[in-house]
Amino acid sequence: MSTNNDAIREKALREVVTYLSQVKWTTDIPRIGTEVHRIVKRVTGNSDPYKRLKNKYNKLAAQLYPKLEFMVKNSSDPLFTALKIAIAGNAIDFGPKAEINLEKEVKNALTNELAINHIKSFRHELKPETDLLYLADNSGETFFDRILLEELTKFKTRIVYVVKGGPILNDATIDDAKIAEIDKIADVISTGTDCAGIIFDECSEEFIEAFKKSSIVISKGQGNYESLNEVKDKKIFFLLKVKCPIVGKKIGARVGSIVLKAVSS
Repeated sequence: MSTNNDAIREKALREVVTYLSQVKWTTDIPRIGTEVHRIVKRVTGNSDPYKRLKNKYNKLAAQLYPKLEFMVKNSSDPLFTALKIAIAGNAIDFGPKAEINLEKEVKNALTNELAINHIKSFRHELKPETDLLYLADNSGETFFDRILLEELTKFKTRIVYVVKGGPILNDATIDDAKIAEIDKIADVISTGTDCAGIIFDECSEEFIEAFKKSSIVISKGQGNYESLNEVKDKKIFFLLKVKCPIVGKKIGARVGSIVLKAVSS
Protein backbone atom coordinates (compact mmCIF):
# COMPACT_ATOMS: atom_id res chain seq x y z
CA MET A 1 0.00 0.00 0.00
CA SER A 2 2.80 2.41 0.92
CA THR A 3 4.64 1.70 -2.34
CA ASN A 4 1.47 2.33 -4.33
CA ASN A 5 0.83 5.61 -2.49
CA ASP A 6 4.41 6.72 -3.16
CA ALA A 7 3.94 5.98 -6.85
CA ILE A 8 0.72 8.01 -6.95
CA ARG A 9 2.39 10.95 -5.21
CA GLU A 10 5.32 10.81 -7.63
CA LYS A 11 2.93 10.75 -10.61
CA ALA A 12 1.02 13.73 -9.24
CA LEU A 13 4.26 15.62 -8.63
CA ARG A 14 5.49 14.91 -12.17
CA GLU A 15 2.26 16.15 -13.71
CA VAL A 16 2.29 19.29 -11.56
CA VAL A 17 5.91 20.03 -12.51
CA THR A 18 5.11 19.46 -16.19
CA TYR A 19 2.12 21.80 -15.98
CA LEU A 20 4.11 24.51 -14.20
CA SER A 21 6.94 24.26 -16.74
CA GLN A 22 4.50 24.93 -19.57
CA VAL A 23 2.21 27.51 -18.00
CA LYS A 24 2.38 31.15 -19.02
CA TRP A 25 3.18 33.03 -15.82
CA THR A 26 1.18 35.98 -17.05
CA THR A 27 -1.80 33.75 -16.20
CA ASP A 28 -3.47 34.82 -12.96
CA ILE A 29 -2.22 33.00 -9.86
CA PRO A 30 -5.66 31.70 -8.73
CA ARG A 31 -6.06 29.94 -12.09
CA ILE A 32 -2.63 28.32 -11.79
CA GLY A 33 -3.36 27.22 -8.23
CA THR A 34 -6.70 25.80 -9.33
CA GLU A 35 -5.13 23.68 -12.07
CA VAL A 36 -2.41 22.38 -9.74
CA HIS A 37 -4.99 21.17 -7.22
CA ARG A 38 -7.16 19.67 -9.94
CA ILE A 39 -4.19 17.65 -11.14
CA VAL A 40 -3.58 16.35 -7.61
CA LYS A 41 -7.25 15.40 -7.14
CA ARG A 42 -7.42 13.64 -10.52
CA VAL A 43 -4.18 11.66 -10.17
CA THR A 44 -4.76 10.63 -6.54
CA GLY A 45 -8.45 9.90 -7.01
CA ASN A 46 -9.13 11.94 -3.88
CA SER A 47 -11.72 14.62 -4.59
CA ASP A 48 -11.25 16.29 -1.19
CA PRO A 49 -7.65 15.84 0.07
CA TYR A 50 -8.12 18.28 2.98
CA LYS A 51 -11.33 16.71 4.29
CA ARG A 52 -9.85 15.51 7.59
CA LEU A 53 -8.29 18.88 8.41
CA LYS A 54 -11.47 20.71 7.38
CA ASN A 55 -13.51 18.57 9.77
CA LYS A 56 -10.98 19.20 12.54
CA TYR A 57 -11.12 22.98 12.25
CA ASN A 58 -14.88 23.06 11.86
CA LYS A 59 -15.07 21.31 15.24
CA LEU A 60 -12.46 23.57 16.85
CA ALA A 61 -14.13 26.72 15.55
CA ALA A 62 -17.56 25.49 16.71
CA GLN A 63 -16.16 24.99 20.21
CA LEU A 64 -14.67 28.49 20.18
CA TYR A 65 -17.79 30.16 18.79
CA PRO A 66 -19.55 30.85 22.15
CA LYS A 67 -16.43 32.70 23.38
CA LEU A 68 -16.34 34.78 20.20
CA GLU A 69 -20.01 35.62 20.59
CA PHE A 70 -19.40 36.69 24.21
CA MET A 71 -16.51 38.94 23.14
CA VAL A 72 -18.70 40.79 20.65
CA LYS A 73 -21.66 41.16 23.01
CA ASN A 74 -19.42 42.66 25.68
CA SER A 75 -17.47 44.93 23.35
CA SER A 76 -17.79 48.71 23.31
CA ASP A 77 -17.73 48.49 19.50
CA PRO A 78 -19.41 45.20 18.48
CA LEU A 79 -19.10 45.75 14.72
CA PHE A 80 -15.37 46.48 14.81
CA THR A 81 -14.75 43.57 17.19
CA ALA A 82 -16.74 41.25 14.90
CA LEU A 83 -14.71 42.46 11.91
CA LYS A 84 -11.44 41.73 13.71
CA ILE A 85 -12.67 38.28 14.72
CA ALA A 86 -13.70 37.55 11.13
CA ILE A 87 -10.22 38.54 9.95
CA ALA A 88 -8.61 36.41 12.68
CA GLY A 89 -10.46 33.42 11.25
CA ASN A 90 -8.57 33.90 7.99
CA ALA A 91 -5.56 32.31 9.70
CA ILE A 92 -7.21 28.92 9.04
CA ASP A 93 -5.27 28.27 5.86
CA PHE A 94 -3.41 25.02 5.20
CA GLY A 95 -1.36 26.45 2.34
CA PRO A 96 1.15 28.22 4.64
CA LYS A 97 0.86 25.75 7.56
CA ALA A 98 -1.30 22.92 8.87
CA GLU A 99 -1.51 23.81 12.58
CA ILE A 100 -3.23 26.99 13.72
CA ASN A 101 -3.83 28.18 17.28
CA LEU A 102 -7.25 29.78 16.90
CA GLU A 103 -7.46 31.39 20.34
CA LYS A 104 -4.02 32.95 19.84
CA GLU A 105 -5.05 34.31 16.45
CA VAL A 106 -8.16 35.91 17.97
CA LYS A 107 -6.18 37.41 20.85
CA ASN A 108 -3.62 38.87 18.44
CA ALA A 109 -6.34 40.31 16.21
CA LEU A 110 -8.14 41.98 19.10
CA THR A 111 -5.02 43.42 20.74
CA ASN A 112 -3.14 44.52 17.62
CA GLU A 113 -3.93 47.37 15.26
CA LEU A 114 -5.04 46.66 11.71
CA ALA A 115 -2.22 47.37 9.26
CA ILE A 116 -4.85 48.86 6.94
CA ASN A 117 -8.03 50.05 8.60
CA HIS A 118 -10.88 51.32 6.43
CA ILE A 119 -13.58 50.83 9.07
CA LYS A 120 -14.99 54.35 8.55
CA SER A 121 -15.66 53.63 4.89
CA PHE A 122 -17.18 50.28 5.82
CA ARG A 123 -19.56 51.82 8.37
CA HIS A 124 -20.58 54.45 5.81
CA GLU A 125 -21.69 51.78 3.33
CA LEU A 126 -23.92 49.88 5.77
CA LYS A 127 -27.41 51.11 4.98
CA PRO A 128 -30.80 49.40 5.30
CA GLU A 129 -31.73 47.21 2.32
CA THR A 130 -28.16 47.20 1.02
CA ASP A 131 -27.31 44.11 -1.06
CA LEU A 132 -24.15 42.68 0.46
CA LEU A 133 -22.20 39.80 -1.10
CA TYR A 134 -19.87 37.98 1.32
CA LEU A 135 -17.17 35.84 -0.32
CA ALA A 136 -16.10 33.13 2.12
CA ASP A 137 -12.63 31.64 2.26
CA ASN A 138 -11.90 28.63 4.47
CA SER A 139 -13.85 25.97 6.34
CA GLY A 140 -13.79 26.59 10.09
CA GLU A 141 -13.41 30.26 9.25
CA THR A 142 -17.13 30.12 8.51
CA PHE A 143 -17.86 30.29 12.27
CA PHE A 144 -15.80 33.49 12.47
CA ASP A 145 -17.75 34.84 9.49
CA ARG A 146 -21.00 34.05 11.28
CA ILE A 147 -19.94 36.36 14.11
CA LEU A 148 -19.67 39.24 11.63
CA LEU A 149 -22.78 38.26 9.69
CA GLU A 150 -24.87 38.40 12.85
CA GLU A 151 -23.70 41.98 13.42
CA LEU A 152 -24.41 42.90 9.81
CA THR A 153 -28.02 41.69 10.05
CA LYS A 154 -28.59 44.46 12.63
CA PHE A 155 -28.15 46.94 9.77
CA LYS A 156 -30.97 45.22 7.84
CA THR A 157 -28.63 44.40 4.96
CA ARG A 158 -29.60 41.69 2.49
CA ILE A 159 -26.75 39.18 2.65
CA VAL A 160 -25.66 36.54 0.14
CA TYR A 161 -22.89 34.28 1.45
CA VAL A 162 -20.76 32.64 -1.25
CA VAL A 163 -18.77 29.41 -0.90
CA LYS A 164 -16.97 27.20 -3.42
CA GLY A 165 -18.89 24.82 -5.68
CA GLY A 166 -16.51 21.95 -4.91
CA PRO A 167 -13.48 21.09 -2.76
CA ILE A 168 -10.32 23.12 -3.34
CA LEU A 169 -7.69 23.24 -0.58
CA ASN A 170 -9.63 23.81 2.67
CA ASP A 171 -12.01 26.36 1.15
CA ALA A 172 -15.56 26.43 2.48
CA THR A 173 -18.33 24.64 0.58
CA ILE A 174 -22.10 24.55 1.09
CA ASP A 175 -21.68 21.82 3.73
CA ASP A 176 -19.29 24.00 5.75
CA ALA A 177 -21.70 26.94 5.63
CA LYS A 178 -24.51 24.73 6.89
CA ILE A 179 -22.34 23.30 9.69
CA ALA A 180 -21.83 26.89 10.88
CA GLU A 181 -25.60 27.51 10.43
CA ILE A 182 -24.96 30.46 8.17
CA ASP A 183 -27.93 29.38 6.05
CA LYS A 184 -30.15 30.52 8.95
CA ILE A 185 -29.02 34.15 8.71
CA ALA A 186 -28.06 34.61 5.03
CA ASP A 187 -28.77 33.23 1.58
CA VAL A 188 -26.00 30.73 0.78
CA ILE A 189 -24.90 30.07 -2.79
CA SER A 190 -21.75 28.69 -4.42
CA THR A 191 -19.49 29.98 -7.15
CA GLY A 192 -20.51 26.90 -9.12
CA THR A 193 -16.92 25.75 -9.48
CA ASP A 194 -13.98 24.41 -7.46
CA CYS A 195 -11.64 27.26 -8.39
CA ALA A 196 -9.19 28.98 -6.07
CA GLY A 197 -10.25 32.59 -5.62
CA ILE A 198 -12.79 33.81 -8.15
CA ILE A 199 -12.43 32.87 -11.83
CA PHE A 200 -15.42 34.57 -13.43
CA ASP A 201 -15.43 32.57 -16.67
CA GLU A 202 -15.89 29.39 -14.63
CA CYS A 203 -18.54 30.68 -12.24
CA SER A 204 -22.26 29.96 -12.38
CA GLU A 205 -24.84 32.41 -13.71
CA GLU A 206 -26.37 32.50 -10.22
CA PHE A 207 -23.09 33.77 -8.76
CA ILE A 208 -22.43 36.24 -11.59
CA GLU A 209 -25.90 37.76 -11.15
CA ALA A 210 -25.49 37.99 -7.37
CA PHE A 211 -22.10 39.69 -7.84
CA LYS A 212 -23.52 42.20 -10.32
CA LYS A 213 -26.52 42.95 -8.11
CA SER A 214 -24.48 43.56 -4.95
CA SER A 215 -23.85 47.07 -3.66
CA ILE A 216 -21.01 45.95 -1.36
CA VAL A 217 -18.69 42.95 -1.50
CA ILE A 218 -16.84 41.56 1.52
CA SER A 219 -13.97 39.47 0.22
CA LYS A 220 -12.15 37.11 2.61
CA GLY A 221 -8.63 35.83 2.09
CA GLN A 222 -5.66 36.14 -0.24
CA GLY A 223 -7.08 34.06 -3.10
CA ASN A 224 -10.12 36.29 -3.43
CA TYR A 225 -7.92 39.38 -3.08
CA GLU A 226 -5.66 38.21 -5.93
CA SER A 227 -8.77 37.63 -8.06
CA LEU A 228 -10.57 40.89 -7.34
CA ASN A 229 -8.06 43.59 -6.38
CA GLU A 230 -8.19 45.11 -9.88
CA VAL A 231 -11.99 45.09 -10.20
CA LYS A 232 -12.94 48.73 -10.69
CA ASP A 233 -16.75 48.75 -10.88
CA LYS A 234 -17.57 47.48 -7.40
CA LYS A 235 -17.17 48.60 -3.77
CA ILE A 236 -15.10 45.78 -2.26
CA PHE A 237 -13.80 45.41 1.29
CA PHE A 238 -10.92 42.94 1.59
CA LEU A 239 -10.61 41.19 4.95
CA LEU A 240 -7.51 39.03 5.30
CA LYS A 241 -4.36 38.04 7.08
CA VAL A 242 -1.30 38.66 4.89
CA LYS A 243 0.49 35.33 4.44
CA CYS A 244 2.98 35.90 1.63
CA PRO A 245 5.28 38.76 0.58
CA ILE A 246 3.80 39.03 -2.92
CA VAL A 247 0.33 39.81 -1.60
CA GLY A 248 1.88 41.95 1.14
CA LYS A 249 3.67 44.11 -1.43
CA LYS A 250 0.52 44.41 -3.52
CA ILE A 251 -1.78 45.33 -0.66
CA GLY A 252 0.77 47.44 1.23
CA ALA A 253 1.17 45.46 4.47
CA ARG A 254 3.78 43.15 5.95
CA VAL A 255 3.42 39.38 6.22
CA GLY A 256 1.51 38.41 9.37
CA SER A 257 -0.53 41.61 9.57
CA ILE A 258 -4.32 41.81 9.37
CA VAL A 259 -6.13 44.09 6.96
CA LEU A 260 -9.48 45.73 6.26
CA LYS A 261 -8.92 47.42 2.91
CA ALA A 262 -11.52 49.20 0.80
CA VAL A 263 -11.34 49.40 -2.97
CA SER A 264 -13.76 51.98 -4.34
CA SER A 265 -15.82 51.60 -7.45
